Amino acid sequence: MKNNCVEISVFGERNYRLFLDIVKQELDILGTADINAVQAFILLNINETAVTIGEIIARGYYIGSNASYNIKKMILNGYIKQTQSDYDKRAAFLRLTSKGLALCRKLHTVIDMHIKTFSPQNKGKGDLEQCVSILKKVEHFWQDILSRRT
Repeated sequence: MKNNCVEISVFGERNYRLFLDIVKQELDILGTADINAVQAFILLNINETAVTIGEIIARGYYIGSNASYNIKKMILNGYIKQTQSDYDKRAAFLRLTSKGLALCRKLHTVIDMHIKTFSPQNKGKGDLEQCVSILKKVEHFWQDILSRRT
């Protein structure tokens, strides 16, 4: 079990980095130079929801210490707009602009094409769904351990 837990973490990190490399290549193919792969990953996660910067970090949409920098860059480049909450003036919500949504649609189309090439080689979409389900269970397992210690 010990080795499996380590391997899950290693493969998770590797797959994240490989996915970012794919996103970077797709951005290059699209001729999109004003956003990087990490920022595009954030956009893909936000999609059509309204979130705060804190939620981006808490939900795992961004793993790193400079989320604010990346958000500012995406605001400056027109991918995200920031609006104040009507109820709490201290809170600001982030939404994708039409430019951000358009890029997400293009990236989702490309990702869907990649998934279609994955499916015949393996058992198909069910494999990916099962993988996500298992990874969620592992995540809950780690969270339970952490919550019992605090």
